[in-house]
This record gives sequence, C-alpha cells and structure tokens, in this order.
Amino acid sequence: MNAKKFMLLLAVMIFGSLCTVNAQKENKEEMIKPLIGIWQYVEEVVKADGQTIYIGKEIYKTIREDKSYCVMAGVDIPIKEENQENPTISTVTFITQQGEIEMTSGSTYLEYINKHYIDKNLNNTISNLRYRVSDKNPNILYIEYNLGGNEESGWISEVWMRVLPLGAR
Repeated sequence: MNAKKFMLLLAVMIFGSLCTVNAQKENKEEMIKPLIGIWQYVEEVVKADGQTIYIGKEIYKTIREDKSYCVMAGVDIPIKEENQENPTISTVTFITQQGEIEMTSGSTYLEYINKHYIDKNLNNTISNLRYRVSDKNPNILYIEYNLGGNEESGWISEVWMRVLPLGAR
C-alpha cells in the first residue's frame, strides 16, 4: 500500500470515528430533552373509581438543558402573633441538593451530586437512576434509584409532575 492510500484510509477512519462520537454526543443531548423543566414531587393515588390523581408535595426538581439540576424543598412554618388565634403558615423553600446529569441511555441517567445540603455524606457522590415518561402524559415522570448502589439493597420509586417546561413564558 502506498503512502497516499494509507493516508486516505487513515483520514477516513479518523473522520468516521469523529462522526460516531459526534452522533453519540448529539444522541445524548436529545435524550435529556424529555427531562428538561421544573418538576414537582407528587403522590400518585388511584381512587376507588379507577381515576388517578396526583397530590403535590413541597419538593421541586429543576433540570436544565446544560444538564445541571437542583432539588428544592419547602417547609411550612406556623407563625402566630400575640393576639392571633390561628397561626399564619409561611413556607420557606431551600435547595437540598445540586449537581449535573449524564444521560447513559434512553431510560437511565447518572446524577452527580455535587452538594447535598441535608446529608453531607451524599456530597460528591453519583446516583444511578432509571426513568420513564408516562405513556399517557409526557408531564408525568417515574424515577427509580438505588440508595445502596447494588441490586440487593432495593430500588426506591418516585413520581414527578412537570409544572413548567424550562424556557416557557
């Protein structure tokens, strides 16, 4: 094989591998799109008549296009003044954790927990999550994660409802 053919073959191989890497990167960027938005943690309840309702909790997760995320929680605090019979409820909201997401497939992703403000043991850890978007409603997200990191320790399930897609006005 002469040098020209060798160089051409080498260039084709390099170009092909770059295209593959770029396609994989674009595919992972597309995979995050169903997760982008502001989500509220909800309890999914099936009523006696078979209807499913969602009861919102004071926990929110924001997932952005740049793959950063944060979780916020609200705590109700009763404030009672001296001559007041019933206290006024004030909700204080604070960030509980923040980090980045890395998509690993169309049904799994990693959460890199950079900061966890409630449990410092979770700082700089990685959680593997499985997820699926509801077939009936793209604004319902089912997530499972494993606290122990292995199959034997069990998976925890959560349901989230998108309350606002990011970029909406």
